[in-house]
Amino acid sequence: MKLLVKSMLGAAMLLASMAAPASAQSIKAIKFDGLQQLRNQPHDTLYVVNFWATWCKPCIKELPYFEAVTEKYKNQPVKVILVSMDAVEDLDTRVKNFVQKRNLKSKVVLLDEVDANAWIDKLEPKWSGAIPATMVFNNKRKQYEFVESELSAEQLNALILKYKP
Repeated sequence: MKLLVKSMLGAAMLLASMAAPASAQSIKAIKFDGLQQLRNQPHDTLYVVNFWATWCKPCIKELPYFEAVTEKYKNQPVKVILVSMDAVEDLDTRVKNFVQKRNLKSKVVLLDEVDANAWIDKLEPKWSGAIPATMVFNNKRKQYEFVESELSAEQLNALILKYKP
């Protein structure tokens, strides 16, 4: 009898795991220092860092382009990081739901900083703070570019090809 119950329980768990959607990626809130550490590490990876928010229509429009880059370069030293500018109190509700609903594969973090004036100039002095904005850099090769506007798929791909290792 115990064996039958265990077998039925095992089968039920297997069916449930097959039917359940894949769990969403872990999204963490980071401070500016965490972003700055990445920006300052000597590495030969091309980082494509996009600043966006769930409430920003131009940001949402360009997200598929960043997802395509993540897929296209998944086995190469090119990494996309999507930095959400949503409020930290929206992380568990709005941001995680947004990422899960759209099945985003790019790495997503939420920048937990309320005073943009305290960190924007340290990151990019020319940045007004408007989003979407994209930063592309390869520290080992001392390559850097910042774009404060919505990008088309073609513009994003051209930017990556310009700096790709």
